Amino acid sequence: MPVLRLLLRCACATGLLAWALMAGAAPTPATARWFNRDLVTFRAALYGNPPEMRARATEANLARIVDLPGQATLQTQPVPQGVLILAGGQLVTVLTPADCNALGNETLPELRDRTVARMQQALVAAEQARLPQRLLAGAAWALLATVIAVGVLWGLRWCSRRMRRRVDGWVQQRVQLLRSVSARQLLLGLVTSARSLGRLVGWLVVLVVLEEWLRFVFSRFPYTQPWSAAMGGWIAERFGRFGRGVVEALPDLFTAALIFLAARLVVQAVRIVFDGVASGRFQFVGIDQPLAEPTRRIITVVIWLFALAMAYPYLPGAETDAFKGLSVFVGLMVSLGASSIVGQAASGFTLLYSRTLMVGDVVRVGDTEGVALQIGLFTTRLRTPLGVEVSIPNNVVLAGELRNYSRDPQGPGLWLESALTIGYDAPWRQVHRLLLQAAAATDGVLADPAPHVVQSELGDVAVRYVLRVRVIEVERRWQVRSALHAQIQDAFNAAGVQIMSPNYEGDPEQAKVVPKAYWEGRPAPANDET
Repeated sequence: MPVLRLLLRCACATGLLAWALMAGAAPTPATARWFNRDLVTFRAALYGNPPEMRARATEANLARIVDLPGQATLQTQPVPQGVLILAGGQLVTVLTPADCNALGNETLPELRDRTVARMQQALVAAEQARLPQRLLAGAAWALLATVIAVGVLWGLRWCSRRMRRRVDGWVQQRVQLLRSVSARQLLLGLVTSARSLGRLVGWLVVLVVLEEWLRFVFSRFPYTQPWSAAMGGWIAERFGRFGRGVVEALPDLFTAALIFLAARLVVQAVRIVFDGVASGRFQFVGIDQPLAEPTRRIITVVIWLFALAMAYPYLPGAETDAFKGLSVFVGLMVSLGASSIVGQAASGFTLLYSRTLMVGDVVRVGDTEGVALQIGLFTTRLRTPLGVEVSIPNNVVLAGELRNYSRDPQGPGLWLESALTIGYDAPWRQVHRLLLQAAAATDGVLADPAPHVVQSELGDVAVRYVLRVRVIEVERRWQVRSALHAQIQDAFNAAGVQIMSPNYEGDPEQAKVVPKAYWEGRPAPANDET
């Protein structure tokens, strides 16, 4: 029993506390709305009636008074509770000081005047809506506006089609006059983009016409006039904000334009200087003709990046959170995804400025040999002797073994080497003579410096001979090498010397030596005649 009594006391105390909180809570404001118009917002209870009940009572009173014969006139009368608002001598509502907007420092006379003005507009609109002539006039105006809107839309469609036919005809004429395929494709791409932009502008114009038509129709009927005013206010606010934004951004845009204009002037000056370097008229701080174009590109990129960094604070929206978030996102993407690209570009610049490789050099990168066609920002292109174009990443070229056959201290051209192994039973003097004879008979081999033979290795069963010849036409090295091998075979066949390396299987019965009588060479065997 004591426990049950304690529980009942706690429940009673909780209920009383909840009732006190509800009684002391501020009432929810309610707005009286009649004939599609906001009249007044009630913020306090009156004689136990909450704001919601007061708002509904005000709406019912106005609807009842309007149905009475005659035109209702609004009047106000001060009372101890606040202000009475009367229409045709009948009570509409009561305004109290507690209904004023305290946050806006609103006074009761201000609330009274604004409420009376709104009620008067609503009463006039409601009475006019009952007049048949007003409804007929509104319908006539709406019909006229519809006809005009349809005519405007039809005229826009006709003008757009006519303009499109003229533009298509002009484009066809220009395309036929252009000889470059790339220029034709560029023009067609620009026309396609212009058509898409024109469709977008056309739809915007259609939406504007429909909005103006709808706003005008709404303004012809008393009940929908607030919607027309709201639409006009919304559009005016948007255009006003846009106009203010443009006007406020003009000084910053002017500053950014000056920065970009100065950057463009500097870029043009740099281009003029490096065009002179590229033509070979002079050198600029040690930069010669081959390095003029890549250096110009690097300086141009640096100038534009510096200009963008300088103009960034003056761009519209640069201080907004959205713009900052986009900048961080783009920077993160570049830092994560462009590391390899930056490495490739750095390798390309290293190849260019270290002069390890130049366009036109005959090089060998790994297993690929060819003529350097281009040293790009990311790859190096080679053309092999078979005519195949190979692209190699710059970091691979820089990290691997690079042989440049066009770099020779003795001048232009390169040395070709042809190696072969011949047994010890062939006189070395005769082998030297035959190799030099083949070199002299090969077209494309220079006589000065003279070809020479080197015995590079005395092997277990054969001697390795290396014939070195000088070729001036680097591009024809493969043809010269093939012709040299053919001449070597002819010379050795004519002299009866076998181009063959013996393999060891066992000691022969006789020593493999050359008698002194044959040191200058063995006579060629006579051909059998049948």
